[in-house]
Amino acid sequence: MNVIQKPPLILHMFHTAPALVAVFDELANEIAPGLVLFHTVREDLLRKAVELGGATSDVIEAAAEAMRAELRPGVDAVICTCSTIGAAADIANSGSHQPVLRIDRPMARESVRSADRILVLATVVTTIAPSVALLEAEARKAGQNPVIESIVLDKARALFLTGATEDYLDAVAEGISAAALNADVVVLAQASMAAALPRVGKTGARVLTSPRIGFIGALEILAPGVSWETRGENVTSPSE
Repeated sequence: MNVIQKPPLILHMFHTAPALVAVFDELANEIAPGLVLFHTVREDLLRKAVELGGATSDVIEAAAEAMRAELRPGVDAVICTCSTIGAAADIANSGSHQPVLRIDRPMARESVRSADRILVLATVVTTIAPSVALLEAEARKAGQNPVIESIVLDKARALFLTGATEDYLDAVAEGISAAALNADVVVLAQASMAAALPRVGKTGARVLTSPRIGFIGALEILAPGVSWETRGENVTSPSE
């Protein structure tokens, strides 16, 4: 009997930070070999949001339109990796026959399950409000009422802007270690902050980042029944 092989998933990643291209390429190679990724990087959208002090309705609509434009034939989903413009993914998704997903939603859902106190860390102030709003929405869905607080790591952001990458990662790691003293869960609001985790020692709080949790969460939606938590060649294909 001939076995019909399902074609690989084709995902279009929508970023506002160029560094995330390599992050998700590496995740795809590890978790889902054969997955096809395309990338769009729109630094201008985040830059505009920062200039305006937040993701205004114009920024969100422009981002939503840009995400809709990537829903080309054959693309299984568009995934937004920027929390600042995350609401644009929800808008694009609501009017589309193909999924437009937020990379930070699975992380938010995981964080509110049992935590009494959640501390959101970001290096860009525009990320705080949308991240907190998402956490609050997921908490309501789960019937939970955690205390949600936030901190902006201004020192880390300043280092990032000067190109001092190593110092930036050290500053983020220091922020994570300090935040973990006063929370059950520390949420890293920006996907790019995950690179600092290897520099953090043992903490008393869970530290959640969106790249891995969100990527696996998206794959579970798009191809249910696959063991995406496993690595590389150990992944169970839908046909097995």
